[in-house]
Amino acid sequence: MSRVAKRGIFAHKLSFVLAVVIPVLAHPGLTIAQSLREIRVASSTISSTTLATFYARDRKFFEKEGFDVKVILVQTSAALAALAAGDVDYTTFSTSAIEAALKGMPIRLVAVTTQYPPTSLVVRKEITQVTDLKGRKLGASSYGGTTYGVAIFVLKHYGVNPRDVTILALGDQTARLAALKNRHVDAALIQPPEDIKAVALGDFKILLDAGTLYKLPSGGISTTLKKIRENPTEVRKVVRAVVGATRFMTEPQNKDDVINYIVTFFKLDKSSAEEFYRKLVPSQSRTGMVDRDKIQLVIDSAVERGLTDKPLDPDMVVDFSFAKELGF
Repeated sequence: MSRVAKRGIFAHKLSFVLAVVIPVLAHPGLTIAQSLREIRVASSTISSTTLATFYARDRKFFEKEGFDVKVILVQTSAALAALAAGDVDYTTFSTSAIEAALKGMPIRLVAVTTQYPPTSLVVRKEITQVTDLKGRKLGASSYGGTTYGVAIFVLKHYGVNPRDVTILALGDQTARLAALKNRHVDAALIQPPEDIKAVALGDFKILLDAGTLYKLPSGGISTTLKKIRENPTEVRKVVRAVVGATRFMTEPQNKDDVINYIVTFFKLDKSSAEEFYRKLVPSQSRTGMVDRDKIQLVIDSAVERGLTDKPLDPDMVVDFSFAKELGF
């Protein structure tokens, strides 16, 4: 073959390579998307306690770790069953994961996003103090659930016998807000943004921030013992993504981005989003961990509510080793 012919073949090959490679370099997402591995995260709610996981997904913290995260909304009991069966890889639960572990499920809490839930006690305007709830109806999520535990604690804290208040299991936050609007209850425990929406209706007010009294972890990342044992590298990356997103959200220089995200994600006006942000920041855990006494609080609450009769050591229901490795 002549040199001219060889040069022609080389030029043809080079043009083909450039035609393929240059678009890929210009659009690196094409190769990144192909290399991402899908993981499934179950969540029972879209609220302040799960915001970090959604933020990590939408602001590409997971993508940087090599994951394409699919968040699946499902009831808590179904999500825990799916986690134990391997149908999902992680959940956004903290308290519920601890309580599941107390019941013997092979599940561990590996990171906390919310060190206490910014849960508001939203009441009708004529109610001026917690003792006014005697003989009235108070909405919670479910019997034995987290907000039920908060309700019991708050009532006792203010000297009210829980038996003197009718606590109703109403489901998620949207259902609790609807129950308030329709006068099915006189008060409800609600997190942002629904508490802000309730106040905007004009007939309700926030009586107190219950989360500042009952400081139990709420929201995080939990997974199975099998996942921790067989794929610690993946768990480490997931924890790094979520904790990284949580820290990013709480840093002052990122305030505008977080508020704009809240506006879009929760469909709020700017003023409501700023109020949401004000409540959110101090409630977040910047380390992915909480102190042992907070885990003990969850255990003690579970025992008190009859969910278990086996008060275990906190180290038996959580594994913060991956969060500790981050060094925050």
